[in-house]
Amino acid sequence: MTASATPTNPRLGGLVLGSTNPQRLHDWYKAAFAPEAEPVQEEMPVLALELGGTWLIFERRDDVAERATEPGRVLFNIEVDDIRAAEERLNGLGVTWIRPVSEPAPGEPVRLATVEDPDGNYPQIIEDLS
Repeated sequence: MTASATPTNPRLGGLVLGSTNPQRLHDWYKAAFAPEAEPVQEEMPVLALELGGTWLIFERRDDVAERATEPGRVLFNIEVDDIRAAEERLNGLGVTWIRPVSEPAPGEPVRLATVEDPDGNYPQIIEDLS
């Protein structure tokens, strides 16, 4: 799913994932989606990954459970260039597939899959075929 060519406001600048173990969650997302990502500069006071111009921020929270109690409440999409390569990397991490990668129906412009992260959230993985 491609965004408009010229970004306009409002736009999503980041997404905060509250966790009882933000380092574990950060390490998982880095391994799963951005293994070649440079570390966030030390002067930044947050644990984060930049994914395509949007920050995925990992924050220690005392007001959340160790596992998401309603993981389908908020689904967020991570667009990848090659969903089959992402699938292979995720399988190497031993993920639980909520919705395995499947070929789209004729005319559908994306391949889509959903996995469960270590905290029980459901990131969706999308490959734009258009």
